[in-house]
Amino acid sequence: MKDEIISLREEIDAFDEKIILLIKNRIKVAKEIIDNKKRLNLPHEDLSREKEIVDRLSKKGVPKELVEEIYNRIFKYNKCQK
Repeated sequence: MKDEIISLREEIDAFDEKIILLIKNRIKVAKEIIDNKKRLNLPHEDLSREKEIVDRLSKKGVPKELVEEIYNRIFKYNKCQK
């Protein structure tokens, strides 16, 4: 039983590594978008795009409340990176 828990935790650890790498890459691309918006004098914030992302991802089998919480935090972080 304990070996099974250890194995499952190792699996979660592998997922966590992938998630962090994906978040890192997402932040990098979001920064490029922010830079382009600045250059083009476009508004930094796009609430309709944020809603679209949350709505789309909420259909992937993860509770909407969790998707909103995760992505609202990501959106907030990106907005602070002006």
